[in-house]
Amino acid sequence: MMQDYMDITGDAFSEMRVLIEGAISLYEDYTGCLGKLASDAGFEDARSAMNDVGGALYSMRKHIKNLQAAHIQHVVHSLKDDRSDPEDN
Repeated sequence: MMQDYMDITGDAFSEMRVLIEGAISLYEDYTGCLGKLASDAGFEDARSAMNDVGGALYSMRKHIKNLQAAHIQHVVHSLKDDRSDPEDN
């Protein structure tokens, strides 16, 4: 049961990471042009909103990276424990 959970969460973290990296890539591709258009047209609220979206995306990526790192650390620690368990040998 625990192994199933670890497999599912590991897969989910990987998928989330791919999705957020894709979202950031799209954001970076489009916001330069859109931000300039918004500024030129006097839509500072729109430009500010785009910056907020970018901040949220970068923050989400940071959290996902931290989740992945904690997951990997747990898996590695569990593997070390399994190898050193005298009942298994």
